[in-house]
Amino acid sequence: MTKRALFLISDTGGGHRSAANAITAALDEIESPFPFEHRIEDVAAHCAFPLTQLGLGYSMALRYAPPVYGALYYATNGRRRYKALIRFCEPLYRERLRDLFIGYQPDVIISVHPLLNHAALRARADAHMQHVPIVTVITDLGKVHESWLVAEADAVVVPAREVYSRALSRGVPPSRLRLLGHPIHPKFDDVTGSKEQLRAALGLPQNELVVMLMAGGEGGGKLLSTTMALARARLPIHMVVVCGRNEHMQQKLSETGASLPTPMTVLGFTDKIPEYFRAVDLLVTKAGPGTLAEANAAQLPVVVYDYVPGQERGNVDFVRNNGLGAVALHGAGEVVNAVRTLIRTPDRLETIRHHQETVAPRRSSRRIAALIAQLANTGTIPWQDDMPAGALRQAVSI
Repeated sequence: MTKRALFLISDTGGGHRSAANAITAALDEIESPFPFEHRIEDVAAHCAFPLTQLGLGYSMALRYAPPVYGALYYATNGRRRYKALIRFCEPLYRERLRDLFIGYQPDVIISVHPLLNHAALRARADAHMQHVPIVTVITDLGKVHESWLVAEADAVVVPAREVYSRALSRGVPPSRLRLLGHPIHPKFDDVTGSKEQLRAALGLPQNELVVMLMAGGEGGGKLLSTTMALARARLPIHMVVVCGRNEHMQQKLSETGASLPTPMTVLGFTDKIPEYFRAVDLLVTKAGPGTLAEANAAQLPVVVYDYVPGQERGNVDFVRNNGLGAVALHGAGEVVNAVRTLIRTPDRLETIRHHQETVAPRRSSRRIAALIAQLANTGTIPWQDDMPAGALRQAVSI
């Protein structure tokens, strides 16, 4: 017998699909008592206009009008305001989402997007499938949007102590709340070899400080200007720049890199990020929650230089409040100063690594997959949280 898991996402940015992929990879490892098949659905494909254009609208807003997107985020971040948004959107998705549930007949439904939690509950009721558990997996950090916090879900998985505390304050029962970490791909837990061995395999210098720069899969935003400023600062470092799918930037840096005073390795899209994160000394990045969680798992200190307004503001606060690195949001010069300060203070880097080790659970996707499997098999969730009792008490007191 095979169990079915249905993942609900929206391709507004790459983080939600990446989180779903991470959990499905962990589900694929489960063979007993039942193996799993799974399906990841971009719910916008099942909606009426204008929600069908949600992904395109998100991309355009972030590219051309980030403050407008931030304003919309804050405008809907309240209980009454979000309920009004639900009333507007519900007719656009409710019938089609119901038909998706009936057609696939899942044993468990997992929402990995904030706008889909209430939608899943209503569509499940319409399909008369109340016996099918719904799991919310929150993928943002810090003070998350109101839409994530649905007390009626059968289980709510949170990535960090701050989110655990906020969920409690919004009425999520402790019996349904689990602090299991942000879902990152299991391969981040499975990297083997010393830093020296990894550097040799990746072609990185053994005796230099290596600083990595990235901005998500698209490689956009302020990545180019930040890279150029750091490359011209004449710091005693080797740079690794991940351009993602930004082929124009990759070509430009490949052509100009040799003329810059700082040696540089330029990468396009790569599946070797887990190995690079274990091999380098410092990461300069925008405040994507998945990237920050992956850096924490690798105990890789960060410098945050940019964020998506509204949505990722809590991630910036998460880094600052937990001592996970430096925040440098006011231009490339501030980034250079932050990197210079960190590489000159190895004791601070070691303190950051210690904070990263304690701030969130490890093996997150495998833990989330185990919870999903138990819900699908028995209708119950594990009674014991994976987070140490002391950390939970601290979360409640935040």
